[in-house]
Amino acid sequence: MIKFKLFFSVALFFVVSFVSAQITSSTINGKITDGDLPIANASITLTYLPTNSVYETETDKKGRFSLDNLEVGGPFKIEVKGSNIENYSRSGFQLLLGDNDLPKPIMVRKKETTSQVVSSNEKENTLKSS
Repeated sequence: MIKFKLFFSVALFFVVSFVSAQITSSTINGKITDGDLPIANASITLTYLPTNSVYETETDKKGRFSLDNLEVGGPFKIEVKGSNIENYSRSGFQLLLGDNDLPKPIMVRKKETTSQVVSSNEKENTLKSS
């Protein structure tokens, strides 16, 4: 009887550890770049469209990001926003069970910086009126 209890306990231990090791969610890993340099501190928003569940993170200093415990399937929509980049959005993609590495970096455009050019006539007019 003791041998049966010992065998049953060991068998139960292996069954429980096998069942708890099952993966039931997705993870997405990627990188944001402008083509040359990684984009740090960009805000990443991933939306699971059937339920509008929202997952958010930021890129690290190397432009990398990772989101864990995501729904399996899709469709998903990803949005990238940042102070020095133009907003990026893509939707309609699916996630598989386990890890999903994006095959290539997401390319975003840097915002155009506009500098105000003051003509010499405007400078002279400002000085004369002072």
